[in-house]
Amino acid sequence: MTRFLLSAVFALSASLFSAEPPKPRNGSLILITNDDGFSSFHSGRYKGAEDLRKAMLAYKDTQIAVMEWCIIAGSCSNYPSKVTELYGTGMTEFPRRGDKLAHETVKRMADAGENTLGIVAAACHEAGLSCYASLRMNGDYAESMWGGTFPRFANGSFWWKHPEFRVLDAKGKPGSHQSFAFPEVREFKLNILREVAEQDIDGINLDFQRHPTFFGFEKPMSDAFKAKYGIEPSTVPQDDPRWFPLRFEMMNRFVREVRQLLDEAGKRKGRHLGLSARIDWKKYATWGCDIDTWLKDGLLDYLVVGQYGLGGYDFDIAPFVKQAQGSGCAVLFGEEAIVKGHDRTAEEDRLIAAGKMKPAASTLLTREQYEQRAAKVRAAGAQGVHLFNEGRKGMMKGY
Repeated sequence: MTRFLLSAVFALSASLFSAEPPKPRNGSLILITNDDGFSSFHSGRYKGAEDLRKAMLAYKDTQIAVMEWCIIAGSCSNYPSKVTELYGTGMTEFPRRGDKLAHETVKRMADAGENTLGIVAAACHEAGLSCYASLRMNGDYAESMWGGTFPRFANGSFWWKHPEFRVLDAKGKPGSHQSFAFPEVREFKLNILREVAEQDIDGINLDFQRHPTFFGFEKPMSDAFKAKYGIEPSTVPQDDPRWFPLRFEMMNRFVREVRQLLDEAGKRKGRHLGLSARIDWKKYATWGCDIDTWLKDGLLDYLVVGQYGLGGYDFDIAPFVKQAQGSGCAVLFGEEAIVKGHDRTAEEDRLIAAGKMKPAASTLLTREQYEQRAAKVRAAGAQGVHLFNEGRKGMMKGY
């Protein structure tokens, strides 16, 4: 009966949702970019509030319509939060020089009463673009990574206190990510989003590409699978489609609650607050992303479809465009700028600091490649392009 009542409430709420996708700006395609809220602190590019402001104002004459500003690294924040901690809190020795610099910068700003998200949002509005707070849906790192140094830097206290909420494999071994099968995990993430929705943002982005997985063989999932199919769950692969409806039920509940908290915050502000999601074109159902329901129920304002991994990939976005017809939701092709490269490890950073190694170079998509790829996805009906790991302003005009 409880499940029926919840479904009825969600169905009624869904009828009230109405998508309002962003409009193209200074061009014909919607262009959206994502700033991870960490790398430029790590590199020293963002040294304080004025650097943040200038970085956002630099988008004024570009085609960028939305800046997605990532609010966490792992499950720690880059703004003063009452729900989680600033990344690097409590550490005296850091995995890399840039991690220490990033922590010192955001802590100094927080101590001075400066809120990174607030600064970014205000500067975005001054520059004429919208600001979405971007949540990396499951960004925590393995406990053993770099001798345990980086998880202590990035994983919040909620993660450390609750190993029982982590995703399990078929043999019962826990992974690094927390499972959305547990209400406590969903509520922890919702509390972060409720907090940021009170700030002067224009919406929230749910980044499912950072990082799967979201469900495994935890007791709530295994019990539900056995009850539904009468089969021992550990004998069934994670990508078996029979898992999908069970994961959809859990994740749909979360997405609806995000939409609801945005509507409540938007009502207080007197305007619509948007919701977007970034997914993998092949693996979204395996991850529990029921985009068919999200689109039919008007939960999303724009959907970013990409591929998990390095950039330069190719796939047909036309089926997603067709799927979204009549929903009001814009569909964007998700680009990953980095074609070759990797994040610097703690050991590499130590060798570079000692002069024993040169920094590794990354290969990025070129302007010509972006233009060719944009023309292709435009022909397939996509309304825009989403740029990830791309900070070159010259790439953000003329689409």
